[in-house]
Amino acid sequence: MREAWLILANVALPLCAGVTFFALARYVMHIAPMRQLVTGEMTYKGAMWGFAFFGAYLMSRPLQILLGPHPIPLVINEVREFCMMALFGPAVFVAMMSLCFGSDRIPRKLVLGIFSLGMLLGLVFVVLNAHAMGKAEVIFRIGSYPAYDGLWFKNPDAHGKALMAILFVIRLIDPVGLLMLAGVIVFRHARHYPAAKRSVYDNMPKKLYLLSAAVFAFPVSMLITGVLVFLGHPNQWWIYYLGALLAGFLEAASLRLSVKKDVQVSEHPL
Repeated sequence: MREAWLILANVALPLCAGVTFFALARYVMHIAPMRQLVTGEMTYKGAMWGFAFFGAYLMSRPLQILLGPHPIPLVINEVREFCMMALFGPAVFVAMMSLCFGSDRIPRKLVLGIFSLGMLLGLVFVVLNAHAMGKAEVIFRIGSYPAYDGLWFKNPDAHGKALMAILFVIRLIDPVGLLMLAGVIVFRHARHYPAAKRSVYDNMPKKLYLLSAAVFAFPVSMLITGVLVFLGHPNQWWIYYLGALLAGFLEAASLRLSVKKDVQVSEHPL
């Protein structure tokens, strides 16, 4: 029973969540030519790349644990975490800023600064993570085939625990902090959506509330997983992937709502 649960949590859930976000990326690419007239090109471009990278991040979890012993889990994990911090977090944040304020109002320097911060944090993370992970151990078997993962939480010395604390803080900044801030911005935009626009784009507040819930879902799941580590319950990765799956469903619900587009070309005035 325990083996079945571990397979579900580490293989089935991330695969389902990853497929959901790849489908969302494809759908955004399909609707972008029409919808970006209302919300701006940067919004849908950022969302498409964010969904694609997030889908790859989720679906590469089974690769991390199933392709072989150390150092394979470390190498794949490093690539996954760097892309999460350098690409996914900044892309979603910029997309939500563009949606709420208009892409023409987002300074190029701000976009470059956010992505530069993400890349810097990603580089610091992968360097420290290489020392914190240690080697790999068998975490479960599919028949006789072993699945391996790192020893992050089994390092007893103070140095290893200090590294884990630093990694937690880095993740708290990016992607958790960036995504939480993006969710707050979208929620506030929905709550204070202008009455003049609401009379034209009558579905926008509902779309925005669903979108803010989707943006909140994954960082909240990451935060819960991180807190559980410090409470002595490590490796609760299934919460990550359940949160990602919930985010995907909420995002899909938001995207499928149409907006009225028969009065002005752009939601954001020039």
